[in-house]
Amino acid sequence: APAEISRIDSMYTNSPAALAGLKQGDDILEINGVKMYSPAAVEDYIEDNGTKPVQLVIDRKGKRMTINVTPEIPLGSVTNKANIGVNTWDVPPSHLVHPEPVTQVTSSLDAMFSTFGALFDRKSDIKPQHLGGAVKILSVYYMLFQDEDGWRLALWFSVLMNVNLALLNMLPFPVLDGGHIALALVETVRRKPVSARILGYLQTTCAMVLIGYMLYIAFFDVQDLIPRGKEPVELKFAPKNEPAK
Repeated sequence: APAEISRIDSMYTNSPAALAGLKQGDDILEINGVKMYSPAAVEDYIEDNGTKPVQLVIDRKGKRMTINVTPEIPLGSVTNKANIGVNTWDVPPSHLVHPEPVTQVTSSLDAMFSTFGALFDRKSDIKPQHLGGAVKILSVYYMLFQDEDGWRLALWFSVLMNVNLALLNMLPFPVLDGGHIALALVETVRRKPVSARILGYLQTTCAMVLIGYMLYIAFFDVQDLIPRGKEPVELKFAPKNEPAK
């Protein structure tokens, strides 16, 4: 997603953020030396870090400051995930940047490698069903057009998606262009063509696997569109003179 400033709008009472001295309007730039590019990235980092103290680098009206915060698990939490207690984020209007084409392609490659790395990492929470197909793409377009700069975001997403599809198409998987290239290299090394019968079975099997996987992720994409009917839960933190449970 586009980079967003992680600007604090409000905090929960007795929250670690409020007690540490964070204020409305503070921009969180880094956590433990890691740059933050969105409020979601801040929340994910805190959850993964647990209740271990973190060092925040913030921008307060143009002045950089360092503040230490110890995340806590809110009272009665169902998820048992740590939180610093930011209630809402003030997302400033987006502004345009114009990266070079090479930078855009490199960023797409990094995103692809990061996604596949997380997908095949045993310790990762990313699973095959978390990838998106046609239904997810349409829902993303719908959400983007809800924004004031929706047409810009839709154009950005279209470029990003097409670059990624072009790169995915070069993977050495039969029925993809990369698979045809791989088979051509095999035939060059063997100095004779692959058996038409074997090639037919291979292409048909891989096509069925690909179509089956697309249907598989479409099933989960449709589920994501169904309203859950759950209202957001207000977090509560223990007062300073009482230990959090």
